[in-house]
This record gives sequence, structure tokens and C-alpha cells, in this order.
Amino acid sequence: MLRYLLNRILIAVPTLVIISVVIFYMSKIIPQDPVLALLNYRGVDNAIKNDAQYERIYKELNLNKPSFYFSVLPNNYPKNLNKIVDSNLRGLAKTLANQGFDGRDVLNAIDEFDKLKQKFEEEKNTQQLIEINKLFLKDEIIDLTFLPSLRNAKRIKFYYPKIFWHGGENQYHLWLSNILDGSFGISIADGKKALDKVKKAMTWTLSFTLLEFFLSLFLSVLIGVFLAYNPNGKSQIIVNQILYLLYSIPIFWMATMLVVYFTTDDYGLNIFPSVGIDIYPGKSTIEQIALNYKKLILPILCIALHSLAYITRFVRRSLMDEMQKDYASLAYSKGLTKKEVIRKHALKNSLIPLITTLAKSFAAAFGGVLVIEIVFNIPGVGRLLVNSIDYGDWNVIFCITLILSFITIISFIIADILYSIVSPKVQLNSNMK
Repeated sequence: MLRYLLNRILIAVPTLVIISVVIFYMSKIIPQDPVLALLNYRGVDNAIKNDAQYERIYKELNLNKPSFYFSVLPNNYPKNLNKIVDSNLRGLAKTLANQGFDGRDVLNAIDEFDKLKQKFEEEKNTQQLIEINKLFLKDEIIDLTFLPSLRNAKRIKFYYPKIFWHGGENQYHLWLSNILDGSFGISIADGKKALDKVKKAMTWTLSFTLLEFFLSLFLSVLIGVFLAYNPNGKSQIIVNQILYLLYSIPIFWMATMLVVYFTTDDYGLNIFPSVGIDIYPGKSTIEQIALNYKKLILPILCIALHSLAYITRFVRRSLMDEMQKDYASLAYSKGLTKKEVIRKHALKNSLIPLITTLAKSFAAAFGGVLVIEIVFNIPGVGRLLVNSIDYGDWNVIFCITLILSFITIISFIIADILYSIVSPKVQLNSNMK
């Protein structure tokens, strides 16, 4: 058992690292400027040009450093284009490198171009500034050979990939260091610690996700046994069709319909409170949840109905398969009734395959939670994730994604352990896949 757990943990670590790298590079390809977002949070008017403040924040966020431990670039590229603070100048440098100029000539040319631009700004030479800014347009053919660094510079005609090693002084390494010290960095949306925001949101999410999970499990077993006891009965057929219907309904549409029909007077079924959470100043998150328990009933019911349809049909099929096996026939020959065979033998064996399914369902529940929290306006991780994406708050996005990935991995490890407990034939070892 111990050897198995250690093996699973060793597998989980590189999995989380790969996930972190993927998310990190996703943050780089999305067209959002974290510097402008942070300046906006600090109350700086972005309409007013302030290069000094922009550069200071740019370096504060370590954006001037290479993205990763190494980079693979054409051999003529500068080693680190991120040193160029201005995004327009950075794009211009890439264009010059693509034209075949050597990396050193490119950096010198960009420096000369920037000084020339500053000179025109100081002189308020509008005509020249217009011509300069045209060079930043993607559809313009850029020719900067008038600059001293490029006037006699030779262009490279043959490119080959070159590996540049950057060491530990890179953005990913510094961000990973924040994770390992437990801070996950600062949220650029409000300046709070990313981990603190996620902890609070996760408390809300788990408060109804766990209740939904155990409720759907309990009801699924009961209904599954009912359906398997007499598969061709009229009641069973009707329930089976209802389960088909519930499973086929998209969860966002189900949530919307429940809100429309059961939280308003328009249809005479105002049974549940309206959506949204009441805020009680001075109360802890747990106390806030307890005081809003009535508003969590409908979200729990919505997720439970969707999970119920899937898990119930799995229990039904598994139990019916067990009833066809030889040991069930032997039990019948000993005089046991169908109920006794199910209760004493078949039910336990039919629930063994359910363990893995439950692990998947628990992990998948967090996906459904995202929609539910938006529809019912619950301040959980789903809504926090959506808001963080809107703000470009990647420290919070990283934190949420890694925690959910960790929960998924742990749920499958627990499922394997439970599988070995309920089925002695299964032996956990380091070679188990």
C-alpha cells in the first residue's frame, strides 16, 4: 500500500508540473496586458502616457525576464526579447529579426528607433510621429535601414534553430517559487493574496458540492436497485425514461429553468428563494454559508439531478450484470428470494465498479459547478475563475487550476484504495495502472 501511494505521488508531481506549464503558456498567448491591468487597479489613468510607471510595473511582474528555462529560436534572434518593455517595439524587433538581421543589430536598431521616437515627441513633431507609428501597423512593409545599426548590416539568408539557456532567472521559475512558498502571488484585481481568495471561494463550492455528491450517491443506489429488481415493470420504465431526459438536458439549461419556474411568482411556483447570496458583515465564510443554506438548496438539487441520472443507470446496469452470474443462480437454488440475493450478495459486488465512476463524477462535478455558480450567483471557484479570466488575473487562475487538478488526482488515488478494500482480489502495487 505504501509503495503504491509513493508511486502515485511521484506520478502526480510531473502531472501537476505539466499542467502548470500549459497554463503558464496559455497566459502568454492571450492578448491581455497584465501591466495595464495592475495600473488600472492602482488607480492610474491609462489614457495618460506614463512610461516610467509602466516600466516599473513591467519589471515588478518579472516580465522583462525570459519566459522559461530555455527557448528555441532562429539563430539570428536576440536571446531575450522580453527586455524590450514597449510591446510595439518588441513586435518591431521580431519583424527585423524575421527580415534576417542579426540579434545584436536588432537590439541596437530598436534602441536608436526609440530614441528617435522620443526626440520627435519632445519636439512635438506630429508629422514624423505619424510616420513612425505607421511602422507599428501589421500591414505596413517595415524598412528601418535608415538607422545607423542597419544601414550596412548583413542579413542572414539561412536560419537554423538555436537553443538559448536562461537558467533559473525566468518568469516560470519565479512564479513556481511563489507556489512552493504557498502564496501563489498577488491578485491584480484587488491586491489580495491569490490563495486566500481561492480558499474562500473553495469553501462555498465544497459546501454544496459535497452535499450534492453524497445525496446523488444515496439516491442513485436506491433507484438503481429499484430499476434492477424488475427491469420490465411499468414504474421502472417510466423512471428510466425520466432519467434519460434528465441526463440529456444540459446543466445550464436545467439551472435556468429551475430559476425561472421555482424562484418567481410568474408561474405560481415560487418555492425557493431568489438567486444570489445575502452578505452578513462580520460573519465568517462558514457562517455566511450557514445563513444562506436556503439559497443553496436549488443549486444542490440541480447538480444532484444531473449526476443522479448518470450514476443510477450505472448502478442499474452493474446490478443486472451481477444478477446474471453463477453465484446469484446458486443463491436462488438455495431458496433465497430476489430481494435477499440483491441485499446479501449482488448489491455489494455491483458497487465495486461504481467506485471509479464516483471518482470521475466527483472531479467532473467541479465543471458543472462553474455553470451553477454563474446562474445562481454563488461566490465559489467557478465564478471566481470566470471573473479572473475577464481581469486577466493569472495568479488566481493558476491557483484554481492547480488545486482542482490536485483534487482530481487525489480522488482517483482514493478510488483505487477503496477498490482494493472492497475487493480483496485487487492488489495495490507500484506496477498497477
